[in-house]
Formats: sequence, C-alpha cells, structure tokens
Amino acid sequence: MSNRYRALWISDVHLGSRDSEPDRLADFLAQNRADTVYLVGDIFDMHALTQGRGTWCQASSMLLGMLSELSNLTPEVIYIPGNHDAPMRSWAGKRLGNIRIERDWVHTAVDGRCYWVTHGDQFEHQLKMNPVSYHIGDRSYYLMLRFNRWINYWRSRFDKPWWSLASQVKNRVGAARQMMRDFENIALTETAAREMDGIICGHIHRPALRTENIGKGTVTYANCGDWVDSMSAVVEQQDGRLELLHWYRAPKIASIMTEVVAA
Repeated sequence: MSNRYRALWISDVHLGSRDSEPDRLADFLAQNRADTVYLVGDIFDMHALTQGRGTWCQASSMLLGMLSELSNLTPEVIYIPGNHDAPMRSWAGKRLGNIRIERDWVHTAVDGRCYWVTHGDQFEHQLKMNPVSYHIGDRSYYLMLRFNRWINYWRSRFDKPWWSLASQVKNRVGAARQMMRDFENIALTETAAREMDGIICGHIHRPALRTENIGKGTVTYANCGDWVDSMSAVVEQQDGRLELLHWYRAPKIASIMTEVVAA
C-alpha cells in the first residue's frame, strides 16, 4: 500500500548523468504519492548530456514514463528548473502536458504556513568561496560518487543497505560543512526577507530540515537532498508537518510500473 501525503518535493535527480539513481526514485514514487508533487530542479542533467559526459539508461526512460503517468494521476505537478536544467526556465508559466513549469512557487500548507519553493542555485553567488578550492571540492565530490557506485554495487551483492561515501566525507571536512551552513543561512535570511514561513529547496545535495529564530519569528529550512547520493525527499503530512524521508532500500524494478498503474 502506498503512503499518501499532502505534498511531496524531490530535487537533483540528474537524469542523464552517470551518477543518477532513477530506479531508486521510481521505486520511491511507486510507494509514495501526494496531492501536489514538486520537481525542485536539476531533474535532468543537461550539462552532462550536451557535453558528452552523460548516459541514458532504460531505468531513466522508465522513470520518465512514470512521471508522465503520475502527472495524469496527481492533481498538481509543478516543475521548478534548476541550474542543470536551466533551459527549461524559458518555459516558465507554461505547461508541459499536465506539468506546470514555474521559476519558483509559494506552497501553502494545510496549517496556513507559506513555503517558498526554489531550486536554490541563486544563493551560491552570495557564498564567499575560493574559486580554486570550490573547483577541487566539486571534482572531488564527483570522484567520490564514482567510488560510491562500486561500493554500493558490492554492498548490494551482500544485501547491505545503501551507504554514502560522499556524505561521510562532507560531514567531516570543516570547509564543506561551513559552506553548506553558509548556504542554509543565506537561504533562511532571504526567506525571512520575503516574509515567508520557510523555504524548500535543493541544489547542494545535502538533505536537511531545521527551524531557526530570525527576527521576530521562526523560519524553516528544508532541503530535498538528491537522487545521486542521499536518496531523499521532503513531504508534507496531512496535518501540515514537514518530514524528511530517505529511501535506501534496493529497488524492485520489475514491479514498479505495475504498482503505478494499479494505484
């Protein structure tokens, strides 16, 4: 039986890159439904596809078919492009089938709280980073993702759950932790300036859910994470509570589309 939420947010799938895990996301979507689904950017990795560094597999095609099917079954699907699928931003205000495309959005929860939904790449320009250190860190991250594929291939052979080398390293490197904390603080400050109750974003591939006191009120920061490393999503429960979900189980590819059609 599927879990049913009032809203569901996913980001940073990076379909077309070698690091994407479309089979795991398809398995997640087969088991988790919502009245409103938000695709919060970098669903496609157009950088990888156009620069000849990408790959397209059967699981990616299956996931696209599932998203098309879900857009027919879900009352509202809103796609907010990110920096890796930025060409889609020119479609803002239009529909692609039953999927609505917007630059950003305001989601009103059942308890009346208003959340700013945006990919989040605009906050990166306010970070104080050494360009050389940023480039080295970026390349190191993708190298760790390559190692991750091999590590988790062998872990799966021994029925071990998904494990993230990249997350382990990022959480132990002081510079990486500080950069992500700075990103979160910038997002919180910008959200407070907009007089919103919270922000739901992606971009930095670090799932998070926290509330901070800013000014005279509190602001919630929620990051969807990604589907190359953390396998995570944000949901709104029927009572308005936000929750961060992780989906580490091994996907059951053969049954995914059957479950979608039967739901």
